[in-house]
Amino acid sequence: MFHLRQLTALSPAQTRQWEADGYLHLKKAVSSRELARIRAAVDWHWANPLANPHHVDVITGEHAGQWFTMSETPPEVRREVYKLNNLFLYDDAIRSVALSPYLKRVMKRLLSSEPLICNSLNFERGSQQDAHIDSWYMAPPSDDGMVAASISLDAVDETNGPIFFYPGSHKIPPYRFSDGRLNMIDAEFAACRNYLDDEIAKRELEPVRFAGEPGDVFIWHGQLIHGGSAIQDFSKTRNSLVVHYWRAEDIDSQSVRRDTDGRAYLAHTLRGELEPVAA
Repeated sequence: MFHLRQLTALSPAQTRQWEADGYLHLKKAVSSRELARIRAAVDWHWANPLANPHHVDVITGEHAGQWFTMSETPPEVRREVYKLNNLFLYDDAIRSVALSPYLKRVMKRLLSSEPLICNSLNFERGSQQDAHIDSWYMAPPSDDGMVAASISLDAVDETNGPIFFYPGSHKIPPYRFSDGRLNMIDAEFAACRNYLDDEIAKRELEPVRFAGEPGDVFIWHGQLIHGGSAIQDFSKTRNSLVVHYWRAEDIDSQSVRRDTDGRAYLAHTLRGELEPVAA
């Protein structure tokens, strides 16, 4: 674990860990003021649902498996496991934290190019998502051109559904579906799962659970196998901002937007639920 504020760039040890294991744990990389901005942004969107187009995916409760625009989301959903999608497109507060000077520098080093936000997810509880690879859902233009980060707003322990992951699994050659791409084809998932199970066993990979404090950032390679552990204590939140980054240079210039501070982000959402921002 490393304290990013003491470093001007990734250390040799961090670089070795990234290459070997496909993840980094950056301690206190996000300030309390930045965490407060994230919380305030989420609270604002819940308090201002009228005509709010952002999508909420419901994971537990009576509405599990459904999605709603914020303007239509039943208020009880906030007490369940849910994810609030893509605030980055319209909300400067989210971009300012996701591409803070610290994180922008780290992502640029890991991607070997300028990072661009292509997706963001806000959680108030652990996702409890099955083991998966992010490129199944948002394959980058180049196979190695994605990095993801989970910014912890709450302490993370065994009880509130921590992220689990398989160190080194990013080295497994990507499974390509019948169209030659990394994007998931549902009918072929069983074959993909069998392939990964065999590779995990062959490489003797074991899952690890992330534990951290508010302000810690867990960063993982776009091909790292990971998921969300079961929540043992549902009364405990695990607020987080999850961000996926592509290389800005991999995107057509017409699809790249920059805010007033020069931070790069995709001009539209990958799931197409929000209108593109103005050029």
